[in-house]
Amino acid sequence: MRSQRIICLFLASWVVLTGAVVAQDDGGIEGTVTREDGSAIGGVTVVVEGTSMATVTGSDGAFAFDEVPAGTYSLNISLGQNVDRVDGVEVTAGETASVDQQVDWEVTFVETITVFSASRRAERIVEAPAAVTLITAEEVEREAAHGQLPKLLEFTPGAEVTQSGLYDYNFNTRGFNSSLNRRVAVLVDGRNPAVPFLGSQEWPAVSFPLDDLANLEFVRGPSAALYGANASSGVLNLVTKRPRDSQGVKVRLAAGEISTTNADARWAGALGSDFYLKLQGGLRDSGDFSVSRNGQAEYVVPCGGGVTTDCLPQEAIPLNPEDAVEVKFGSARLDKYFGNDDLLSIDVGLAQSEGVVAQTGIGRVQQQEIERTYGRINYSSLRWNLLGYYNKRDAPEQAALSSGANLVLDTNNYQVEFQTNWDLMNDRARIVAGAAYGEEEIDTFDPRLGRQTLVFAPIDSDKSALFGQFDIDVTEAVKVVVAGRYDDSSLHDGQFSPKASLVYGINPNNTLRFTYNEAFQVANYSEFYLQAPVAPSADLRGVNALVCLSRNLDCGLGVTPVLAVGNEDLELEETQTFEVGYSGILGKSFLTVDYYNSQNENFITDLIPTLGTPLGRINSNFGPWQAPAGVPEALATVIRGLVPTLTNNLDGSNIIAAVSYTNFGEVDTQGIDLGLTSYFGNGWNYNFTYSWFDFDIKDGSSAFANLLLPNTPEHKGGVSFGYARDAWDLDLSMRFVDDFRWAVGPFQGDVEAYYTVDVGGNYAINDNWSVGVNISNVTDNDHWESFGGDLLGRRALGHVTFEW
Repeated sequence: MRSQRIICLFLASWVVLTGAVVAQDDGGIEGTVTREDGSAIGGVTVVVEGTSMATVTGSDGAFAFDEVPAGTYSLNISLGQNVDRVDGVEVTAGETASVDQQVDWEVTFVETITVFSASRRAERIVEAPAAVTLITAEEVEREAAHGQLPKLLEFTPGAEVTQSGLYDYNFNTRGFNSSLNRRVAVLVDGRNPAVPFLGSQEWPAVSFPLDDLANLEFVRGPSAALYGANASSGVLNLVTKRPRDSQGVKVRLAAGEISTTNADARWAGALGSDFYLKLQGGLRDSGDFSVSRNGQAEYVVPCGGGVTTDCLPQEAIPLNPEDAVEVKFGSARLDKYFGNDDLLSIDVGLAQSEGVVAQTGIGRVQQQEIERTYGRINYSSLRWNLLGYYNKRDAPEQAALSSGANLVLDTNNYQVEFQTNWDLMNDRARIVAGAAYGEEEIDTFDPRLGRQTLVFAPIDSDKSALFGQFDIDVTEAVKVVVAGRYDDSSLHDGQFSPKASLVYGINPNNTLRFTYNEAFQVANYSEFYLQAPVAPSADLRGVNALVCLSRNLDCGLGVTPVLAVGNEDLELEETQTFEVGYSGILGKSFLTVDYYNSQNENFITDLIPTLGTPLGRINSNFGPWQAPAGVPEALATVIRGLVPTLTNNLDGSNIIAAVSYTNFGEVDTQGIDLGLTSYFGNGWNYNFTYSWFDFDIKDGSSAFANLLLPNTPEHKGGVSFGYARDAWDLDLSMRFVDDFRWAVGPFQGDVEAYYTVDVGGNYAINDNWSVGVNISNVTDNDHWESFGGDLLGRRALGHVTFEW
């Protein structure tokens, strides 16, 4: 209730404030900037002369001003060295003047790139106060047939795309990977589709064809000041196409290796009265790279016979089904436009998956029956945005392969978010502010067993946040940005995350950026409350007979679950990062170079033994075993010595707490991300990326070396060549990853250096039909990208597309 009162007060304050400052005798100006062929030009600076009002056109070439006093104005329109002027713009009180300007500029694509996610407002990529990668709709369409969203970022600067199975990806940046990453927030039209229990993404649950993406932006570095706890390393912002802007029919069929058959269908059109509808669906049917691990291992050796590390743990049950994955999805979106171009969007979606194998901290899990549904409603205008969404996940069948147990995981969550933005000081300054509130529920009850399977009891929580950002153009060359967010939750105490940036423009196309960020990461529900089997139950009846029954006592020892347990005492991970970056447009090339240095405290470890490490007993919630009444302490001591990890559950029952989590370590990290994109004549382009990562555990003791690893290579890089002109597009991409050590839960071993080469191409037969190929790992270089993950090989697909 306290959080809700805070949000209500915040909203009321903004309504009063904004209502007071809106002048009744003001009007507005809106319009577009296009080439002579009608194509939009983004990144254009539009200035209302005689005032300090200025804005930047978005990727659609659109711009808008409100609160413009009535009168006659001239507009100055510029991009780099290109300048144009519009005179005689009449602004009438209460009305909006329309200006659509065509220019004959010869500008390159890189000069027009605009992004939104770094500041929650449109700006040129060279002026953004963060390191940002943009992938356009055209680039997405060339790869859409493979249906694997993280692969779209595989060759971009700073991206850590770690594949385990066909649809099992870990997506991260700047180190400290895990098999289920939760440090990069992923948003789809503002909705966070992460699984609440884990905080990670379920990539097969994407409920739209990839080429429905209008753009994809990846902000590298801490972003908690605007996006909260789940953005301690970055934000991946996905925006889908509006029905009005993408009308027509599109059908794609793809087939190829690993018994793959993919089908996507999409329709969008007008319904009248400014209503627009979009319907889409798809099917993914294929094999997988996953194989059963019963008495065998794909690489290195099976664990056992005294071998406990650098081996693949053997599993209690085989895959079922073996080598079969099926994903079905569908969604619908209805848009309504109002007279002032305000937009109301309502969309719903469903995704079902079977057979997907995921690498987790307790071993591999096969998701045999998963259903994900969502609903979203969004009202947006020039100055206001109100968003609400609901996610639901039903998972009655998930097989923990290491123990054979069925893991049920049903979750639902909702969130509402309000945001507003205003121009101040005659448009020299801008403010973005907002508030959010959400609730989450977790239930792992299996009616066939009559008990919870992943936690001790159902869980529910709530969270709320207030955030704001202020930026000001101190001079034409200097922009200062300050931001902050206050997060409160039933899972943690209130936390404030500040950010400050200075962007210095050497000239309009070259900038230096200096940024300081503080961020935090709260433990997920699994890390707090997990109670999952990690091995078959231990039979302690022999111990009971030897120590207790032989003395005419019963210590209550029998078949005892062997569990991974959560730790309710976990503290927040905290990060402080300083960053310096350069972004520049050099002719037809875009160059970005970023150096970051972070101090990290209270890392939450992956699952490690509850006893036997230099940290001692890591979880005080599951202390030494307490014997039943009447059992002498001397006998209890004997039993503790025989079974050190024996403990009592929350209800007093016996369990073996084999592994758990704890906070550990102060770690300094640093790194460099470099990206170069060049466009040549006749449709050719070239991309080069390189990342260097380094870390230093400040404890100074070699005994801790294997407890906290970044699971990240020191060096990685990529290069690609592309061609797109007329009816053809071709792409050749190569990626190299240095060897590194991986230690997550039961999977501890080396990831050998590997490379991959991808090839793709498309040919438009006519306006309606096109064909293409997409080949991942064309050289069939068998490799693993996380220790314990699948042995990955080639996947070649051919596809045909019909559009109308």
